[in-house]
Amino acid sequence: MADNIKITVDGQVVETSAGENLLQACINAGILVPHFCYHEALGEAGACRLCAAMVSASADKPARLEMTCMLKAADGMVVSLNDPYAEGFRKGVIEDLMLNHPHDCPVCDEGGECSLQDMTVTTQHIHRRTRFPKRTYENQYLGPLVHHEMNRCITCYRCVRYYRDYALGDDFGVFGSRDRVYFGRVRDGVLQSEFSGNLIDVCPTGVFTNKIFREVYSRPWDLQTRRSVCVNCSVGCNVLPAFRHTTFRRIVPERNDEVNRFFMCDRGRYGGEFTNVPSRLKTARFEGPCLPVEEVTARTAAKLKQIAAEHGGGAIAAIGSPRASLEANAALSMLMKSLGGRISMFANNAERDAVRRATAITVSGELNIASLPEMEKADFVLCVGGDVTGEAPMMDLSIRQAQRAGAPVFIISPRAGKLDSFSTNSLRVKPGEESSVLDHVLSGSVPPKGALSGEQTDFAEALISALGSAKHPLVVCSVLHEDIGVVDAAYWLAKRASRLDRKCAIAFMFPSANSVGAALLRDDVAPETLHADISAGKIKALVVLERNLALDGSPFSDIEAAFSKVEFTCAIDFHENATTQQASAVVPCASHYSSFGSFLNYEGRAQRFDSLPIPGEWSRSAGEMLLSLVEATGNEEAIGEAAFSDVYEITPESNTALEALAVGDLGNRVRLAGKLPVAKSPRRNLQTATHNGLVAWNIELCFGSEELSMLHGPTRELAPQPFVELNPADAESRKLSEGEVADFSADFGLVAPLRLNANLAPGVIAIPVLKTETAIVPEEVKA
Repeated sequence: MADNIKITVDGQVVETSAGENLLQACINAGILVPHFCYHEALGEAGACRLCAAMVSASADKPARLEMTCMLKAADGMVVSLNDPYAEGFRKGVIEDLMLNHPHDCPVCDEGGECSLQDMTVTTQHIHRRTRFPKRTYENQYLGPLVHHEMNRCITCYRCVRYYRDYALGDDFGVFGSRDRVYFGRVRDGVLQSEFSGNLIDVCPTGVFTNKIFREVYSRPWDLQTRRSVCVNCSVGCNVLPAFRHTTFRRIVPERNDEVNRFFMCDRGRYGGEFTNVPSRLKTARFEGPCLPVEEVTARTAAKLKQIAAEHGGGAIAAIGSPRASLEANAALSMLMKSLGGRISMFANNAERDAVRRATAITVSGELNIASLPEMEKADFVLCVGGDVTGEAPMMDLSIRQAQRAGAPVFIISPRAGKLDSFSTNSLRVKPGEESSVLDHVLSGSVPPKGALSGEQTDFAEALISALGSAKHPLVVCSVLHEDIGVVDAAYWLAKRASRLDRKCAIAFMFPSANSVGAALLRDDVAPETLHADISAGKIKALVVLERNLALDGSPFSDIEAAFSKVEFTCAIDFHENATTQQASAVVPCASHYSSFGSFLNYEGRAQRFDSLPIPGEWSRSAGEMLLSLVEATGNEEAIGEAAFSDVYEITPESNTALEALAVGDLGNRVRLAGKLPVAKSPRRNLQTATHNGLVAWNIELCFGSEELSMLHGPTRELAPQPFVELNPADAESRKLSEGEVADFSADFGLVAPLRLNANLAPGVIAIPVLKTETAIVPEEVKA
């Protein structure tokens, strides 16, 4: 740990670490140092020249003008920001920047959040001393999410340093020279990075702004914000959703040094627009007509009590949601207990087993579960069984930082993703073969001849060598493909790689924001058991919480057929979908960003999110609506006595921490009490069965594979049209060519245009997961 030193800034003694960036040391001490180009995540550049100060090595040494971002703090250093010479220099910098800058602050999208505006006022610049025309640029189209206004640029280079150097994007850069420097793409087009929205945050002057937010623009001081947690994947990034009146306006990242420190992915930034979609449920229904929500709640409770009295509690069941809060699923569980019913949480048995196994590993405390900042410090990374970019984008960004620092990155999966471009070694295998390769790695020696192919042997040798010399190894494993064998293989590799002198960290990519919380629910029923009971007519009432059963790959995907066998169905959700359209009763609830509750992220970290008071009877959270049902069934006394540990398989200490958790806390990691029973189920037929020599593999996409982000036009626009992929050798053997409409309806139930992918394992057909209400068959193919 670096020694603490003392420096003096304008007479104020500041304690900091030796070698700390001088500008950052001042910022940490709460001292305002004007700057543009410096950013804590990106480091110094010395491009803007605005952080100038008079600096001397000690009080008895002469001072000279220095850029504070380019200096390291040293003991005894004396800094003067208020020196007249330094102030005059900074004023001259601002005047030069304003020569060509548009004076459009009253109508500028960045107004109120513009560093240049603040610095111009601070230096009291009020006159433009030139008679020549201003330099102007032509803006570019950068896609549906980011708006480009190049005339505002002050050439701080933050954007290109972030996009190319930090996020490792390759379709954005800096062009030109002198006073004609241009930041953008070679030509107009959609930015290809999943992290392009962070350009908005790093740009200090509004060259890049939120295109959706500016359509109905609001000044930042008109916005109401509350701390929340992103719902679009299992990472659990901290965010600040903003509302004006009753309308959702935007999301920006909120710093949490244990999760996302500075940035977020585009799916999380723009995916929250589902709050405004026309399909938002705003009225309750019972057997067709719209009724007040209190009346629908009362009628639903009466119906459930009637069915319980006539057929017994076993005739009532519920389907919970891994994207609903801990509180909502707990309330649903209490409702079932009050009626004697059962609850199921997952889409199918294979998903249930894989998620529960990964959750047990995560919250057992046996292995170190890597946070995003810890991932950045890894000196060895192995990604197993999935595409990190599509399944957990912010994990991808953290792994890129590890790679930038020199960590070797190994990837083993059926299909190459974007992260493979930066990997040290990648191996393509059929689904399920990942565990076979890792089994040989676990032995710590080269596998016997013939056990693996030559390519697999080379991969195993390189992996063993790199892992042996690592001090902070990391294993990242996908759970979305429902392979419990791969989960176990990743666990054992991390366990064996941990020694007395080092700990091997592990992280699982879960399907949903609260999958870990759903897995910890006590007494849940296997989904296929519940489906069998529904098919047999044993279930007379079914309550569904925040689930579009048509899209989650469950046995209930044919909702009309499943619901036709049930006497009464109740759906609780915040937007209209196939489930609510078929339900007997519909109870609306507040959307995620206007609700409150808690999630457990992929680390098992409990994080609480807050709500904004939005008028309307639909503004109550799903948990509140379910508690109303519990009260209406006459079991309200159970509510006051219930604890999280009564509903979830967690320790009493974790329950206490959850109860005390406040919005804005870094979050507490919960610990498992007891065990999570897991039956090793075979993987889903679609993924294991070989049809004409092909095994299916689901492509998880950043845009397209997450339901809520697909509810809004601009984010839906970034999802691809339906397609299937084959290895060129497989296509040639089947006499298929690129772009041809391939008919796989007999084997896989789909017809779609074909793409050839040499980075797909032979014998695999890759199918994108597109969560829309339409089938995978394109309209032109249907015709």
